[in-house]
Amino acid sequence: MITARAVAMGVALCLISFRPVTARADAAKAWTAAKTNLPANTEVVVGLDVATLAKSSLFQLAFPMILAQQPDIKSGLELVKTTCKIDPLTAINGMVAGTDKEQKQGAIFIAVTGLDEAKIVTCLEAIAKAKGAKDAKVAVTKDGGITELTMGTDKLYLSWIGKDVIVMPLTPGDKAQLVTWTGGKKALAKAPVGPSVAKVDTRSAIWAVSSVERDLEGMKMKGGYGGLAMAKGKLTIDLHIAMPNAVDATTVADKATAELAVKTNGPGLAPALKPLLEAVMIKSAAAEVVIKASFPEGDLLALAGALMSGN
Repeated sequence: MITARAVAMGVALCLISFRPVTARADAAKAWTAAKTNLPANTEVVVGLDVATLAKSSLFQLAFPMILAQQPDIKSGLELVKTTCKIDPLTAINGMVAGTDKEQKQGAIFIAVTGLDEAKIVTCLEAIAKAKGAKDAKVAVTKDGGITELTMGTDKLYLSWIGKDVIVMPLTPGDKAQLVTWTGGKKALAKAPVGPSVAKVDTRSAIWAVSSVERDLEGMKMKGGYGGLAMAKGKLTIDLHIAMPNAVDATTVADKATAELAVKTNGPGLAPALKPLLEAVMIKSAAAEVVIKASFPEGDLLALAGALMSGN
């Protein structure tokens, strides 16, 4: 039997297998859809500009290493390429995931180009058939703005926002979750994560915001926001950690700065790591700990090469 997890994986693989016509502008469509539809109980939001990330030398180096640790994903991508006759990893423009505090409830907004429901169904059926399913037929049922894809006893729910954003619940077969996490009606600004959402640079290749409290240096971190930007061969990190007050922020920033200095000037430090540590700046600003760094992508590639060679 083809499980719900397998059906969901198949849809995800289909989504990353249709080549986009455009790049940067379409990545923002996932965020536009998420910002409009996420509900008021959202506490974590993560965004990826997939088109920008896929162009980077760092991604081209790291992705095969990631796949080597995830054989199921690797074989799935290869199956889509051979079965659907399309080249994987040239499709999704951008993704935004919004979740609750435990990250068990939520939705993923996926911006795509050149993809429609018929293509998803055709590719899913081809994948199921290639895996030996006796009945590789996907039944499609509509309920308002929600599409139900059924294969055997397994179901997957998704919604379209416009013609180029697909939304899936974190739990693929949970219709109620999809309804809840696409029914916010511009309520995100009022959510716990709302103040951080207003500050983060959503144009970054990777960005995230959180209102989840965690322990940090024996104090309560109230959440934070930040991103990684990629432009002209340079990586720029901008991270903000919210503390209860300015005194706590200063204490954490000063301690982190001192520890960073020790590591940067310590014996036995890999030569390729030193310029990366030297590029990091840590300071406090009001009740925030701010961490910033900017360095050429080549420096990180040099470090990766040194680590792989054992130097």
